[in-house]
Amino acid sequence: MRARRVAGWSNVALASTVVMALTACGGGGGGEAEDGRGQPATATSAPEPSKTPSAEPSETSSAPAGEESEQNGSADPPEVTAVTVAETAEGDRVTFAFDGPAPDHLDTYEKALSGAEGRAIEIKGSKFLRVAFVGVSPDSRFAPPAGNERVPEVRYLTNFESEMSVGIGIVAPDGAADPAYDITAEGHQVFVDIKD
Repeated sequence: MRARRVAGWSNVALASTVVMALTACGGGGGGEAEDGRGQPATATSAPEPSKTPSAEPSETSSAPAGEESEQNGSADPPEVTAVTVAETAEGDRVTFAFDGPAPDHLDTYEKALSGAEGRAIEIKGSKFLRVAFVGVSPDSRFAPPAGNERVPEVRYLTNFESEMSVGIGIVAPDGAADPAYDITAEGHQVFVDIKD
């Protein structure tokens, strides 16, 4: 019998602790919790973590949702509409045109490029620049444009969770460092300028 009473007192102590905790948090007493200004408090939850790889933000940024709807007629994420390769006085330029504001991007040189599920993708060139456009339409794709002598190929790699990755093949002499490049956005276009 004594063991039963001890267990009973343990349950009472546990219930009392829960009631005190709820009262201290504003959850007991039958009234609504207040936020300190006399206003009813609302429940919130922590935001879900990003599924996009962490990186320094790029200098380009998407326009606010209101501006997007004015520019491309909807609040839909932008989709790539054209890709071109051209020579410039400073080197070579790859231009990505979108049907809405230019998206943010992540970029890095890689030894080899891969697409969906890590599948290796062969691309012409000796240096490989990956550019990932963040916040684009999941349907965004493009046909490879005509390349030139220094940038022989630009290819779609994958589009996962609205992040479209593209590979840019660059011809460089054996043993040369990765070529310098700049990425800028203007309106509905993103320019990748590969320096000589």
